[in-house]
Amino acid sequence: MIAIVAAVPLETARLRRSLSPCEVRRCGHRDLFLGVLNSRKIALLHSGIGKVNAASAVTALLEAFRPTAVIVIGCGGAYPNSSLEIGDLALATEEVFADEGVATADGFHPFSDLGFPLLPNQIPRLESRFPVDQQLLKDAQPFFEQLAAYAGCKLIAGPLVTVSTCSGSEQIGKDLELRTGGLCENMEGAAVAQVCRLYGIPFMELRGISNRVENRDLDNWDLSGAADIAQRALAAFLAGRNILPESTA
Repeated sequence: MIAIVAAVPLETARLRRSLSPCEVRRCGHRDLFLGVLNSRKIALLHSGIGKVNAASAVTALLEAFRPTAVIVIGCGGAYPNSSLEIGDLALATEEVFADEGVATADGFHPFSDLGFPLLPNQIPRLESRFPVDQQLLKDAQPFFEQLAAYAGCKLIAGPLVTVSTCSGSEQIGKDLELRTGGLCENMEGAAVAQVCRLYGIPFMELRGISNRVENRDLDNWDLSGAADIAQRALAAFLAGRNILPESTA
C-alpha cells in the first residue's frame, strides 16, 4: 500500500476521481480514502494545513497501516531565485524545518547549530533537515521529468522548506531562501518527513508551484493548476512502474 498525503482536498481531486473502487474510513478523526490506482493499493489522507495537523494525521495513518511509502503532494510557493515559475514542479531532495531554532540579535540559529536534534536517537542525528528516500527519488524522478516535458513545465529537485508562517513579501522569501538553500515553501512536508523517519517508512514529496514568494498578491496565484500538475506527475509515476514491493497492509 502507498500512502498519499495532502493538506486539503483540492490537492488530491484528480487522484480521488481515479481511485476505483474507493472506500472511506475514519483515521485520526479524518476521512481516509482507500482504493486502487494503476493497480496499486492506495491510502489517501487529507491532513489539514500546518505541521501539527500533518504530524498527527500521519502518525494516526502509520499506526493503522504499514505503507511501503508515504508521498506528500500539494502546492508550494517558489522562492525568488529558484527559477521556478507558476505551474512548474518542485521535487524534494530533503525537507527543512525553517522555524525550529533560536532567533537572536545576530540572526537565526537552527537546531543544527544548537545541538538539539529533533530525533535524538537517529543515526545520523537529524536536527532540522530530513532527506527523502533515495531509492524512491531515483525511481520517481525520470517519470516526473517526462511528465514535465510533456506538459511544458520545469521540474527542479532540491530542498523544500516547511514554515509555520507563509512568507508574504519578497524580502522574507529571499531571507529564507538564503538561510535554507530551499526551492519553495510549504507548511507540512518536514513534519511528515520527521514522522516517517521515526517509523522507518520511505518518504517523498512533490509540489506544484502555485505562486512565487513575493509581495503577496492572490490574483497571481494558481492553486488549482499547481495541484493538478503535481497529481498528473504522481499518477504518471504510479502508472509507470511498481515503486516498492507491495505490502500486505
